[in-house]
Amino acid sequence: MVSVDEKTDFTMRPLTNLVTSWESHKTFGENFSIMLRWKRSVYKLLWKHMLIYFLVYILLSIVDQFILHENGKRNFRAMAEHCSRYSGSINLMVMLGFFTSTAMQRLFSMQTTIPGTAKSITIFISSLKPDLLEGAMIIEQFARWQLLAWVLTFRLVCRPLRKIYPDLKSLEATGLLTPEERGIMEDPNQTKQTTPCVLVVFDWMLLLLKETFIQKRYFNESNYLKNVDALMAFKKSCGNVIKFATQNISPALVQAVVLSVYCFGCITVMARMFSKEDAPISSAFISYVPVLPAMQFFIYFAWLCFGKAALDPFGDDEDDIDVPQMVKLHVENAERLKGLYGMHLEKVFPNLPQKHYNSAPV
Repeated sequence: MVSVDEKTDFTMRPLTNLVTSWESHKTFGENFSIMLRWKRSVYKLLWKHMLIYFLVYILLSIVDQFILHENGKRNFRAMAEHCSRYSGSINLMVMLGFFTSTAMQRLFSMQTTIPGTAKSITIFISSLKPDLLEGAMIIEQFARWQLLAWVLTFRLVCRPLRKIYPDLKSLEATGLLTPEERGIMEDPNQTKQTTPCVLVVFDWMLLLLKETFIQKRYFNESNYLKNVDALMAFKKSCGNVIKFATQNISPALVQAVVLSVYCFGCITVMARMFSKEDAPISSAFISYVPVLPAMQFFIYFAWLCFGKAALDPFGDDEDDIDVPQMVKLHVENAERLKGLYGMHLEKVFPNLPQKHYNSAPV
Protein backbone atom coordinates (compact mmCIF):
# COMPACT_ATOMS: atom_id res chain seq x y z
CA MET A 1 0.00 0.00 0.00
CA VAL A 2 1.09 3.57 -0.68
CA SER A 3 0.58 6.19 2.01
CA VAL A 4 -1.04 9.55 1.41
CA ASP A 5 2.24 11.36 1.92
CA GLU A 6 3.95 9.15 -0.64
CA LYS A 7 1.17 9.78 -3.13
CA THR A 8 1.42 13.51 -2.58
CA ASP A 9 5.18 13.40 -3.02
CA PHE A 10 4.79 11.37 -6.23
CA THR A 11 2.35 13.80 -7.79
CA MET A 12 4.41 16.83 -6.83
CA ARG A 13 7.73 15.40 -8.01
CA PRO A 14 7.38 16.43 -11.72
CA LEU A 15 6.56 19.99 -10.68
CA THR A 16 9.48 20.05 -8.25
CA ASN A 17 11.85 18.79 -10.95
CA LEU A 18 10.56 21.45 -13.33
CA VAL A 19 11.12 24.25 -10.83
CA THR A 20 14.59 22.93 -9.99
CA SER A 21 15.50 22.73 -13.67
CA TRP A 22 14.25 26.25 -14.25
CA GLU A 23 16.17 27.65 -11.29
CA SER A 24 19.36 25.93 -12.43
CA HIS A 25 19.12 27.72 -15.77
CA LYS A 26 18.61 31.09 -14.11
CA THR A 27 22.22 31.30 -13.00
CA PHE A 28 24.52 33.70 -14.80
CA GLY A 29 26.78 30.99 -16.17
CA GLU A 30 23.94 28.84 -17.47
CA ASN A 31 22.47 31.75 -19.42
CA PHE A 32 25.71 32.17 -21.36
CA SER A 33 26.71 28.51 -21.64
CA ILE A 34 24.57 28.08 -24.71
CA MET A 35 26.57 30.83 -26.41
CA LEU A 36 29.65 28.58 -26.34
CA ARG A 37 28.00 25.64 -28.12
CA TRP A 38 29.35 24.77 -31.57
CA LYS A 39 27.13 21.92 -32.71
CA ARG A 40 24.01 23.23 -34.47
CA SER A 41 25.11 26.77 -33.59
CA VAL A 42 24.92 29.97 -35.58
CA TYR A 43 28.72 30.12 -35.60
CA LYS A 44 28.98 26.81 -37.43
CA LEU A 45 26.40 28.06 -39.90
CA LEU A 46 28.05 31.38 -40.69
CA TRP A 47 31.77 31.10 -39.98
CA LYS A 48 32.83 30.63 -43.61
CA HIS A 49 30.89 33.66 -44.80
CA MET A 50 32.11 35.84 -41.97
CA LEU A 51 35.72 34.76 -42.56
CA ILE A 52 35.41 35.82 -46.21
CA TYR A 53 33.81 39.08 -45.08
CA PHE A 54 36.70 39.89 -42.72
CA LEU A 55 39.36 38.95 -45.28
CA VAL A 56 37.80 41.12 -47.99
CA TYR A 57 37.45 44.02 -45.56
CA ILE A 58 41.10 43.82 -44.50
CA LEU A 59 42.24 43.37 -48.12
CA LEU A 60 40.46 46.57 -49.17
CA SER A 61 42.12 48.40 -46.29
CA ILE A 62 45.55 47.13 -47.39
CA VAL A 63 44.85 48.31 -50.93
CA ASP A 64 43.84 51.73 -49.59
CA GLN A 65 46.87 52.22 -47.34
CA PHE A 66 49.72 50.61 -49.29
CA ILE A 67 48.78 50.36 -52.96
CA LEU A 68 46.65 53.35 -53.98
CA HIS A 69 48.17 56.77 -54.61
CA GLU A 70 46.90 59.96 -53.04
CA ASN A 71 44.22 60.53 -55.66
CA GLY A 72 43.10 56.92 -55.41
CA LYS A 73 42.98 57.13 -51.62
CA ARG A 74 40.73 60.20 -51.78
CA ASN A 75 38.39 58.42 -54.20
CA PHE A 76 38.39 55.29 -52.03
CA ARG A 77 37.57 57.25 -48.87
CA ALA A 78 34.83 59.19 -50.63
CA MET A 79 33.28 55.93 -51.87
CA ALA A 80 33.65 54.33 -48.42
CA GLU A 81 31.92 57.21 -46.66
CA HIS A 82 29.17 57.20 -49.29
CA CYS A 83 28.60 53.47 -48.71
CA SER A 84 28.63 54.04 -44.98
CA ARG A 85 25.87 56.64 -45.22
CA TYR A 86 23.87 54.53 -47.67
CA SER A 87 24.10 51.35 -45.58
CA GLY A 88 22.15 53.01 -42.79
CA SER A 89 19.22 53.70 -45.13
CA ILE A 90 18.76 50.04 -46.16
CA ASN A 91 16.09 48.35 -44.07
CA LEU A 92 15.92 44.59 -44.54
CA MET A 93 13.85 43.95 -41.43
CA VAL A 94 10.49 43.94 -43.21
CA MET A 95 11.57 41.69 -46.08
CA LEU A 96 13.47 39.25 -43.86
CA GLY A 97 10.67 39.20 -41.30
CA PHE A 98 8.07 38.35 -43.95
CA PHE A 99 10.30 35.73 -45.56
CA THR A 100 11.28 34.03 -42.30
CA SER A 101 7.79 34.07 -40.80
CA THR A 102 6.32 32.58 -43.98
CA ALA A 103 8.95 29.85 -44.13
CA MET A 104 8.62 28.97 -40.44
CA GLN A 105 4.83 28.93 -40.62
CA ARG A 106 4.96 26.50 -43.55
CA LEU A 107 7.49 24.37 -41.69
CA PHE A 108 5.33 24.23 -38.55
CA SER A 109 2.17 23.34 -40.49
CA MET A 110 4.05 20.60 -42.34
CA GLN A 111 5.49 19.13 -39.13
CA THR A 112 2.02 18.90 -37.59
CA THR A 113 0.69 17.02 -40.63
CA ILE A 114 3.50 14.48 -41.11
CA PRO A 115 1.67 11.16 -41.63
CA GLY A 116 1.92 8.42 -39.06
CA THR A 117 1.29 4.73 -39.59
CA ALA A 118 0.43 3.63 -36.05
CA LYS A 119 -3.18 4.84 -35.96
CA SER A 120 -4.48 3.10 -39.08
CA ILE A 121 -2.55 -0.12 -38.35
CA THR A 122 -3.91 -0.20 -34.80
CA ILE A 123 -7.50 0.39 -35.99
CA PHE A 124 -7.16 -2.39 -38.55
CA ILE A 125 -5.77 -4.87 -36.00
CA SER A 126 -8.46 -3.99 -33.47
CA SER A 127 -11.21 -4.38 -36.06
CA LEU A 128 -10.41 -7.97 -37.01
CA LYS A 129 -12.04 -10.91 -35.36
CA PRO A 130 -9.66 -12.64 -32.95
CA ASP A 131 -7.91 -15.92 -33.73
CA LEU A 132 -8.42 -15.86 -37.49
CA LEU A 133 -6.19 -18.39 -39.21
CA GLU A 134 -5.28 -15.85 -41.87
CA GLY A 135 -5.30 -12.88 -39.48
CA ALA A 136 -1.54 -12.58 -39.11
CA MET A 137 -1.00 -12.70 -42.89
CA ILE A 138 -3.61 -10.00 -43.52
CA ILE A 139 -2.12 -7.73 -40.88
CA GLU A 140 1.37 -8.31 -42.26
CA GLN A 141 0.22 -7.35 -45.74
CA PHE A 142 -1.68 -4.25 -44.63
CA ALA A 143 1.15 -2.98 -42.40
CA ARG A 144 3.77 -3.58 -45.09
CA TRP A 145 1.75 -1.74 -47.71
CA GLN A 146 1.26 1.20 -45.36
CA LEU A 147 4.98 1.41 -44.66
CA LEU A 148 5.60 1.17 -48.39
CA ALA A 149 3.20 4.09 -49.04
CA TRP A 150 4.99 6.15 -46.37
CA VAL A 151 8.42 5.50 -47.88
CA LEU A 152 7.22 6.19 -51.44
CA THR A 153 5.75 9.49 -50.26
CA PHE A 154 8.90 10.74 -48.58
CA ARG A 155 11.11 9.57 -51.44
CA LEU A 156 9.53 12.39 -53.44
CA VAL A 157 10.58 15.11 -50.98
CA CYS A 158 13.67 13.78 -49.17
CA ARG A 159 17.05 13.50 -50.91
CA PRO A 160 18.70 11.32 -48.20
CA LEU A 161 15.85 8.82 -48.47
CA ARG A 162 16.14 8.73 -52.27
CA LYS A 163 19.80 7.78 -51.83
CA ILE A 164 18.77 4.82 -49.63
CA TYR A 165 15.87 3.75 -51.87
CA PRO A 166 16.79 4.94 -55.38
CA ASP A 167 14.39 2.58 -57.19
CA LEU A 168 11.81 -0.17 -56.70
CA LYS A 169 14.50 -2.86 -56.60
CA SER A 170 15.97 -1.31 -53.46
CA LEU A 171 12.53 -1.43 -51.83
CA GLU A 172 12.22 -5.07 -52.84
CA ALA A 173 15.62 -5.81 -51.29
CA THR A 174 14.47 -4.43 -47.92
CA GLY A 175 11.27 -6.50 -47.93
CA LEU A 176 8.82 -3.62 -48.33
CA LEU A 177 7.96 -4.77 -51.85
CA THR A 178 7.54 -8.25 -53.32
CA PRO A 179 8.72 -9.23 -56.81
CA GLU A 180 5.11 -9.65 -57.92
CA GLU A 181 4.17 -6.18 -56.68
CA ARG A 182 7.20 -4.63 -58.36
CA GLY A 183 6.24 -6.33 -61.61
CA ILE A 184 2.73 -4.86 -61.39
CA MET A 185 4.10 -1.35 -60.78
CA GLU A 186 6.52 -1.60 -63.69
CA ASP A 187 4.04 -3.19 -66.10
CA PRO A 188 2.32 -0.49 -68.22
CA ASN A 189 -0.57 -2.85 -68.92
CA GLN A 190 -1.34 -3.17 -65.19
CA THR A 191 -1.02 0.47 -64.12
CA LYS A 192 -1.10 3.73 -66.01
CA GLN A 193 2.27 5.36 -66.50
CA THR A 194 0.96 8.67 -65.12
CA THR A 195 -0.22 7.10 -61.85
CA PRO A 196 2.32 7.55 -59.03
CA CYS A 197 3.41 4.36 -57.29
CA VAL A 198 2.20 5.62 -53.93
CA LEU A 199 -1.38 5.93 -55.27
CA VAL A 200 -1.18 2.38 -56.58
CA VAL A 201 -0.32 1.17 -53.08
CA PHE A 202 -3.27 3.08 -51.63
CA ASP A 203 -5.54 1.35 -54.16
CA TRP A 204 -4.21 -2.00 -52.98
CA MET A 205 -4.95 -1.14 -49.34
CA LEU A 206 -8.50 -0.04 -50.19
CA LEU A 207 -9.07 -3.32 -52.03
CA LEU A 208 -7.68 -5.23 -49.05
CA LEU A 209 -10.11 -3.47 -46.71
CA LYS A 210 -12.95 -4.27 -49.09
CA GLU A 211 -11.90 -7.91 -49.35
CA THR A 212 -11.71 -8.17 -45.57
CA PHE A 213 -15.26 -6.81 -45.32
CA ILE A 214 -16.60 -9.20 -47.97
CA GLN A 215 -15.07 -12.19 -46.17
CA LYS A 216 -16.68 -11.00 -42.91
CA ARG A 217 -13.45 -10.77 -40.97
CA TYR A 218 -14.45 -7.62 -39.05
CA PHE A 219 -16.23 -7.52 -35.70
CA ASN A 220 -19.09 -5.60 -37.28
CA GLU A 221 -19.84 -3.76 -40.50
CA SER A 222 -19.03 -0.30 -39.11
CA ASN A 223 -15.37 -1.30 -38.72
CA TYR A 224 -14.98 -1.28 -42.49
CA LEU A 225 -15.88 2.41 -42.76
CA LYS A 226 -13.68 3.28 -39.77
CA ASN A 227 -10.70 1.69 -41.48
CA VAL A 228 -11.45 3.48 -44.74
CA ASP A 229 -11.67 6.82 -42.92
CA ALA A 230 -8.34 6.20 -41.14
CA LEU A 231 -6.67 5.20 -44.42
CA MET A 232 -7.99 8.24 -46.27
CA ALA A 233 -6.77 10.50 -43.44
CA PHE A 234 -3.33 8.90 -43.82
CA LYS A 235 -3.50 9.46 -47.58
CA LYS A 236 -4.40 13.12 -47.06
CA SER A 237 -1.41 13.61 -44.76
CA CYS A 238 0.86 12.07 -47.39
CA GLY A 239 -0.61 14.43 -49.97
CA ASN A 240 0.09 17.42 -47.72
CA VAL A 241 3.76 16.41 -47.50
CA ILE A 242 3.99 16.25 -51.29
CA LYS A 243 2.23 19.62 -51.64
CA PHE A 244 4.74 21.15 -49.26
CA ALA A 245 7.57 20.22 -51.61
CA THR A 246 5.85 20.95 -54.93
CA GLN A 247 4.08 24.20 -53.92
CA ASN A 248 7.08 25.86 -52.37
CA ILE A 249 7.71 29.55 -51.78
CA SER A 250 8.20 31.42 -55.03
CA PRO A 251 11.86 31.43 -56.13
CA ALA A 252 11.47 35.14 -56.92
CA LEU A 253 10.94 35.91 -53.21
CA VAL A 254 13.95 33.82 -52.19
CA GLN A 255 16.08 35.46 -54.88
CA ALA A 256 14.99 38.95 -53.79
CA VAL A 257 15.88 38.27 -50.16
CA VAL A 258 19.24 36.69 -51.03
CA LEU A 259 20.20 39.53 -53.38
CA SER A 260 19.20 42.13 -50.78
CA VAL A 261 21.29 40.54 -48.04
CA TYR A 262 24.34 40.05 -50.25
CA CYS A 263 24.08 43.59 -51.62
CA PHE A 264 23.94 44.86 -48.07
CA GLY A 265 27.05 42.82 -47.27
CA CYS A 266 28.92 44.26 -50.25
CA ILE A 267 28.03 47.80 -49.18
CA THR A 268 29.04 47.30 -45.55
CA VAL A 269 32.32 45.63 -46.49
CA MET A 270 33.19 48.84 -48.33
CA ALA A 271 31.73 51.27 -45.79
CA ARG A 272 34.10 53.13 -43.45
CA MET A 273 33.75 56.29 -41.41
CA PHE A 274 37.25 57.77 -41.31
CA SER A 275 38.29 59.92 -38.40
CA LYS A 276 38.83 63.63 -38.92
CA GLU A 277 42.10 63.42 -37.02
CA ASP A 278 44.95 61.20 -38.16
CA ALA A 279 45.11 58.98 -35.05
CA PRO A 280 47.07 55.71 -35.55
CA ILE A 281 44.88 53.71 -33.15
CA SER A 282 41.56 54.79 -34.64
CA SER A 283 42.91 54.35 -38.18
CA ALA A 284 44.08 50.79 -37.43
CA PHE A 285 40.79 49.95 -35.74
CA ILE A 286 38.70 51.24 -38.64
CA SER A 287 40.89 49.48 -41.22
CA TYR A 288 41.41 46.05 -39.70
CA VAL A 289 38.67 45.43 -37.11
CA PRO A 290 35.35 45.39 -39.01
CA VAL A 291 33.21 44.61 -35.95
CA LEU A 292 30.67 47.38 -36.36
CA PRO A 293 30.17 47.01 -40.15
CA ALA A 294 29.86 43.24 -39.85
CA MET A 295 27.39 43.28 -36.97
CA GLN A 296 24.28 44.07 -39.03
CA PHE A 297 25.36 41.83 -41.88
CA PHE A 298 25.91 38.98 -39.41
CA ILE A 299 22.37 39.33 -38.04
CA TYR A 300 20.74 39.67 -41.44
CA PHE A 301 22.65 36.76 -42.92
CA ALA A 302 21.82 34.54 -39.94
CA TRP A 303 18.16 35.42 -40.37
CA LEU A 304 18.39 34.54 -44.06
CA CYS A 305 19.98 31.16 -43.28
CA PHE A 306 17.22 30.29 -40.82
CA GLY A 307 14.56 31.03 -43.43
CA LYS A 308 16.38 29.03 -46.12
CA ALA A 309 16.75 26.06 -43.76
CA ALA A 310 12.99 26.06 -43.17
CA LEU A 311 12.35 25.81 -46.92
CA ASP A 312 13.86 22.33 -47.15
CA PRO A 313 13.51 20.48 -43.82
CA PHE A 314 14.20 17.06 -45.39
CA GLY A 315 17.81 17.67 -46.41
CA ASP A 316 21.20 16.63 -45.05
CA ASP A 317 21.72 19.42 -42.52
CA GLU A 318 21.94 18.73 -38.79
CA ASP A 319 18.73 20.64 -38.10
CA ASP A 320 16.73 18.82 -40.79
CA ILE A 321 14.22 16.10 -40.02
CA ASP A 322 15.91 12.69 -39.94
CA VAL A 323 13.57 10.87 -42.32
CA PRO A 324 15.66 7.63 -42.54
CA GLN A 325 15.48 7.37 -38.76
CA MET A 326 11.73 7.92 -38.94
CA VAL A 327 11.44 5.02 -41.39
CA LYS A 328 13.29 2.78 -38.96
CA LEU A 329 11.01 3.80 -36.10
CA HIS A 330 7.86 3.24 -38.18
CA VAL A 331 9.04 -0.26 -39.12
CA GLU A 332 9.84 -1.12 -35.50
CA ASN A 333 6.49 0.23 -34.33
CA ALA A 334 4.63 -1.75 -36.99
CA GLU A 335 6.39 -4.95 -35.91
CA ARG A 336 5.34 -4.30 -32.32
CA LEU A 337 1.72 -3.62 -33.27
CA LYS A 338 1.50 -6.76 -35.43
CA GLY A 339 2.43 -8.87 -32.42
CA LEU A 340 -0.60 -7.59 -30.50
CA TYR A 341 -3.08 -9.50 -32.69
CA GLY A 342 -2.34 -12.95 -31.29
CA MET A 343 -1.59 -11.71 -27.79
CA HIS A 344 -3.93 -11.55 -24.81
CA LEU A 345 -3.57 -9.59 -21.62
CA GLU A 346 -3.43 -12.81 -19.61
CA LYS A 347 -0.15 -13.70 -21.29
CA VAL A 348 1.42 -10.50 -20.00
CA PHE A 349 -0.27 -10.52 -16.57
CA PRO A 350 -1.21 -14.11 -15.61
CA ASN A 351 -2.60 -13.06 -12.22
CA LEU A 352 -5.07 -10.38 -13.17
CA PRO A 353 -7.20 -9.21 -10.20
CA GLN A 354 -10.44 -9.39 -12.18
CA LYS A 355 -9.98 -13.13 -12.76
CA HIS A 356 -10.93 -13.71 -9.12
CA TYR A 357 -14.43 -12.33 -9.70
CA ASN A 358 -17.27 -14.25 -11.24
CA SER A 359 -18.16 -12.64 -14.55
CA ALA A 360 -21.25 -14.77 -15.09
CA PRO A 361 -24.53 -12.81 -15.28
CA VAL A 362 -26.59 -12.71 -12.10
